[in-house]
Amino acid sequence: MAITMRRFTADAGSSKVASLKATPTADPASVLLWVDLTGEDLPDFGETAAALGLRTAQLEFLRGDRSRLPIPAASAESVAAVLHRVSTTASESTQDTRFRFSELRLLAVDGLVVTVQAVEAGQDTLDLQALLESARSSHSRSSVSSSEAVASLVGAVLREYPAALDELENAIETMEGILFQEARLDAVLSHRIYQLLQKVHRFDWALRPLESVATDRAAAAAESDAAGEASSSWADLIMRTRRMRDRVELQRSHLENAVGLHSTLLTIEQNDATRRLADASYAQGEQSKKISGWAAILFAPTLIASIYGMNFRHMPELTWFWGYPLAVALMVGLSLTLWTVFKRRHWL
Repeated sequence: MAITMRRFTADAGSSKVASLKATPTADPASVLLWVDLTGEDLPDFGETAAALGLRTAQLEFLRGDRSRLPIPAASAESVAAVLHRVSTTASESTQDTRFRFSELRLLAVDGLVVTVQAVEAGQDTLDLQALLESARSSHSRSSVSSSEAVASLVGAVLREYPAALDELENAIETMEGILFQEARLDAVLSHRIYQLLQKVHRFDWALRPLESVATDRAAAAAESDAAGEASSSWADLIMRTRRMRDRVELQRSHLENAVGLHSTLLTIEQNDATRRLADASYAQGEQSKKISGWAAILFAPTLIASIYGMNFRHMPELTWFWGYPLAVALMVGLSLTLWTVFKRRHWL
């Protein structure tokens, strides 16, 4: 895309400017010069910037080396801002909506508007001429100023946000349906919630410069002699921006509540799992105690029987008349004693 320059005159006319052999102010009928370019055109913009009389700081701002540019507060026509356009694309593989933000650098001084558009694929460029013609027809005026051009650009950028916010609200409602109705807790849902929260923060970050420009220009218009219709136009832009920021804040509140609920449900599920594990461990311990108790009870008669089953030659108990009854009584007595002890200790 080549550098586009267009001169607007007081009689509602406009013409394309091929080169700047003369300064824009040399033509008394000219009231506004618009220079539009993209990031790819910036390396070739140096000669045009010199002809326009732009300072080094202003050129650095347009090139993206600066995010802010000090503007004299006394000038109601001076604006330097980085605006953010938004577009939506549907992903066929994931059935998800992707939000793309493109940068629009705007520099406006008396009689000059310079825009640097970073347009995403599938996104149309902003046409200042069409915007100004629409503004003139709505206000029934033929004159145009850089402040009105900036207001038209801000209004055009703002018009892209409601549809994108609608898509974001639909995505949040879908997520809430999964969370509240299905009560599903998995890594995918957690990732989805934080993904949406990140997008909400991105929308809020993108809307701040629009509100800042509208607020500053409204204050400057109120202090200048051009107050009245200009102030009303900026006030309308402020109201629209704040209305969209209110929507973003509401979405943020929904997502923060979803994060809190998800964390609570996850904690409850973890507590249930811990309780089930503790119950299983307790039941296993009870079974181990029973097995250990019966093993000890059976160990006593087994030990006595194994001793008398050695068949040694010199075992005097083998020749006793009461040897067998005594051995049996000893085995039964020891077993009953151990059974009583374990029963009292609730091992059996």
